[in-house]
Amino acid sequence: MSLSKKIKIIQQKIFSTLIIFFVLGMIFGSMEVSRAANTANSELYQNIVAGSLDISAQNSNVSFNNVNAGTNFNSRMNVNNIKVTDYRGSGAGWSATTGSIENFADVGNVNKQITLNNSLKWSPGDISALNGASATGVSAGTDDVYLNTTRNLITASASNGKGAYQIDNTILNFELDAADLAGNYTATLTLTVA
Repeated sequence: MSLSKKIKIIQQKIFSTLIIFFVLGMIFGSMEVSRAANTANSELYQNIVAGSLDISAQNSNVSFNNVNAGTNFNSRMNVNNIKVTDYRGSGAGWSATTGSIENFADVGNVNKQITLNNSLKWSPGDISALNGASATGVSAGTDDVYLNTTRNLITASASNGKGAYQIDNTILNFELDAADLAGNYTATLTLTVA
């Protein structure tokens, strides 16, 4: 056999081998692509149910100090453990307020009253964010104001105030006037959150 025939046969074998490798490469390559294209999807769902916006006060009875009639005197009490919870999940913000308190009425004689619109002040206390809630955008109302109109105790701006908050050391200051008559007086402080 001549040298040129041997070279031609070797070239044909090399070419045949290359074609076989090429074909095998295409087969295994397409198998990998085919395997990678197989997927399984799972749709995930989580329903979050809206809760409520609430306020509570542990001190349901606040008794001021005994004072003597005929004197000018400031009787102060702290109100603690007022809690506001916002579990609505809306981030709408809220305000906890009290309306005006007009009169202290004597328990034994409701006609005997002390006008409170210029004699009962408050200073909202210290705010604590509970259970990981954020204090950002949550603030106490104005200090040392008479409760003769609606007053803010604590306010959360929009997108804030989600979770639970406690306000402690809210000071109520009753300013006794020397002209106030002796008696056992009561009034209601109503807190509202909206």
